[in-house]
Amino acid sequence: MPKRPRGPHLRRERIPEPAAHAATVDGTVYQWELRHGWGTHPGAGYFGPSVAIWSERLRTRELIVDFPFELFGREAPPPTALQAAVERAIPAAIAAGWDPESRGRAMRFFAEDGS
Repeated sequence: MPKRPRGPHLRRERIPEPAAHAATVDGTVYQWELRHGWGTHPGAGYFGPSVAIWSERLRTRELIVDFPFELFGREAPPPTALQAAVERAIPAAIAAGWDPESRGRAMRFFAEDGS
């Protein structure tokens, strides 16, 4: 059976859209998006919001930052407070071993004190 040719839509490289938000830390711009707000785990209690951060969206290693529930509570995180928390979490994650320019699977980082 002969192989079917691949359509042109499968050969084109897709360029990802930029993330919804950006944070500048030490002169480097990082893109970030809110993954989810607060929620509950059965038997484990509440969990806080989570954000995804990239140096270049979908082309570099992703950082997933989980913030504690106590930081924002049951309210939707105010955009300015969430932006500040992201800007504090990025240097802490880099110190913990996240290399934003590398490739590979995502690194999950728990910001224990909101940083």
